[in-house]
Amino acid sequence: MVFHEQSFEIKTLLFISGFAILSLEILGIRILAPYVGTTVSVWAALSGVTLAGSSVGYYGGGVFADYTQKKAVFLWLVAGASISIALIPLLRSALSVVAPYFGYSGGALMGAMLLFFVPTMFLSATTTYIIRIFVKNLDTIGQVHGDLYALATIGSVAGVFGTSYILVPFFTIPHILYGLTSLIFLLSFSIFLSPSLERGHRHS
Repeated sequence: MVFHEQSFEIKTLLFISGFAILSLEILGIRILAPYVGTTVSVWAALSGVTLAGSSVGYYGGGVFADYTQKKAVFLWLVAGASISIALIPLLRSALSVVAPYFGYSGGALMGAMLLFFVPTMFLSATTTYIIRIFVKNLDTIGQVHGDLYALATIGSVAGVFGTSYILVPFFTIPHILYGLTSLIFLLSFSIFLSPSLERGHRHS
């Protein structure tokens, strides 16, 4: 794979992004449960919103990456992911209004949209943008995409089991969310500041 020498940091960020997407879905059940229960419709709402957010994010990240390849854009995408994750504990209180107004099924969908669509979208957009901006040899773009999306998926698998069996039993939900926020942003900022990563160019 032809990739920047900073590939360890980049691969780690991709892994963490994949981890965070599924971690949010698992945490979503705990967050929504007091307001809308844990029925099949709640799981469906969370899964559907996660997939919808990922689809929009992958598409948007690809559009941005084709238009301009700059580390500043990469950092803004990561900042969006970090901030939106950090806001989840604060927005959670809105569910007490949303859930009764829309009912259990509708409340689950609206609550999932309110809390998880935006962070999932930004995380997915970051994944696409990272792969494009740091790939140096387009002759191996297929292999690079396959390898790195596989890594992000492995992160998602780790997010399911790590959140369920390790994080949730020992940490509060706000602590988990703030931990993910800090880890994603600090790792991304270190990549942004690295002098060995050249700034991208803008396509006309």
